[in-house]
Amino acid sequence: MKNIFMVLCLAYSFNFLSCSSGKHEKPKLVIMLVVDQLRPDLLTRFDDLYVGGFRWLIDNGIWFTNTHHEHSYTATGPGHAAIGFGQHPGKIGVIGNSFYDRDLKKKVNCVEDPSAKVVGSSYGIARSFSRYDSKGMGDWLKEKYPQSKVISIAGKDRSACMAGGKNPDLPLYYNYHGQFITSDYYVDTLPEWVTNFNEKLNIESYSDSLWKKSLKNDMYLKYAREDHFEGETDNYLNAVYSPVFPIGFDRDVNPKNTIMGRPWFERIVLELSKKAIVDENLGKDLNPDLLAIGFSAMDWMIHDYGPYSQEVMDACIRLDKYLDDFIQHVDNIVGLNNVLFVLTSDHGGLPLPEYILKNGGQAGRINKKHLEEALQWIDEECEEKFAEKIYHRDGANFFLDMKTIKNLDIDPEIIYDMVGKYLSEVDGIDRVVIKDKILKSSDNDKITRRLKNMLHIHKSPEIFPIVNTGYLYRGPHGTSHGTPYDYDTHVPLIFSREQFRKFKNNSPHATVDIASTIARYLDIPVPDYADGIPIDF
Repeated sequence: MKNIFMVLCLAYSFNFLSCSSGKHEKPKLVIMLVVDQLRPDLLTRFDDLYVGGFRWLIDNGIWFTNTHHEHSYTATGPGHAAIGFGQHPGKIGVIGNSFYDRDLKKKVNCVEDPSAKVVGSSYGIARSFSRYDSKGMGDWLKEKYPQSKVISIAGKDRSACMAGGKNPDLPLYYNYHGQFITSDYYVDTLPEWVTNFNEKLNIESYSDSLWKKSLKNDMYLKYAREDHFEGETDNYLNAVYSPVFPIGFDRDVNPKNTIMGRPWFERIVLELSKKAIVDENLGKDLNPDLLAIGFSAMDWMIHDYGPYSQEVMDACIRLDKYLDDFIQHVDNIVGLNNVLFVLTSDHGGLPLPEYILKNGGQAGRINKKHLEEALQWIDEECEEKFAEKIYHRDGANFFLDMKTIKNLDIDPEIIYDMVGKYLSEVDGIDRVVIKDKILKSSDNDKITRRLKNMLHIHKSPEIFPIVNTGYLYRGPHGTSHGTPYDYDTHVPLIFSREQFRKFKNNSPHATVDIASTIARYLDIPVPDYADGIPIDF
């Protein structure tokens, strides 16, 4: 029996080593697939239903099942920064999707660029990575291979502008007016293939489209919860509990503005990605290219319906089908033997609190009225005590005016205690974080570590709250993410090639490892400033 066990172990080890020994032929094209808010269980729960693209990626992939974002504010901007740059977002300065800029004294989008102009349309907002100094994976690639191309395509601007590094050849994002655009930070004009794609992209034709179930109804009752569930919503339908199959668009809703809330948008992104491969000749020479694809619609749908909904189940089944068609296209044009796929996500997400409560867990929604009252009490007490404005408040984040505080000879501890006193009374607030104390902390627990990796010495607020596990600010409907807890940090990470054999590895890894791993795989030196560690496979 012992000999049989040893033979099985050796065979298993050989199977792993045969696809992960580090001896590999360098791919001509790396395709990075970032599915927004793709919790790992959206792959495992529907595993036996996948017959297309997800199936191929899993069956030909090395899956690192214990991969987490190691930063605390788990959102699209910070998540893509970690993936695309191989650095913790706090270090770069990407402290949120949007945040208060104390230098400009206003709230800014994380890829805001007031000096840039829109390219490709008269609609939309010009975006870029210009406000940051860091270089990412796409930049490392082009430093080693100047003829390589880096193209990034996504629904969201921040996804497109971060996945490809600081200076990709072309990031494309949706302008909510039926077109994919970029900014003159990158190019002066859109390539002809993008212009032609936009001209043929008739989003208004979806007005009469109905989102119907892809499988028989009993399959949804087996793998997901009931279709009508408390807490879910659809921001693009008038009635709160109207998102029940079949789902369409209200007559007064323009699909150009809302198409990203439907699974068809993922197919549109992949169709544009097909054009990029063909017209940019990606993967056609010895200079490896990078194509980053961001699936933004999944995030919209999970926010509305929750990850255990029939809607999200169907969206996953559809994406599996769309990816199958895309992978076949890649095979026809480039050859799968020449391609490395990387599948991951920018963050996880919390199930609907109502779903958690129904299943015996602890969850809830922060009472907006109670939070606003607490914040008002803080504002009033500070005004009464100090008679001067000593902070800027962005929601529940406090950006202290340290110069004024010093001039008034105020002990910051007084402010810390005051804010903590009121916010800690709000149901669902776990604790109030003090930036300076976290930065000086010697604790190495995972929450403290994730908080440190999110903090920027100058840009981050001095005081901010963290919710209890299972709680969120969004209400009264839908769900969200943004906490340092595992359900928000845990994401899939699968490296797939035609030559690989299916394998799962449970060793701990971080999303900042992705850029360094791709660099190592392409024989690119990993810069010293990178936080990630290359994964051997």
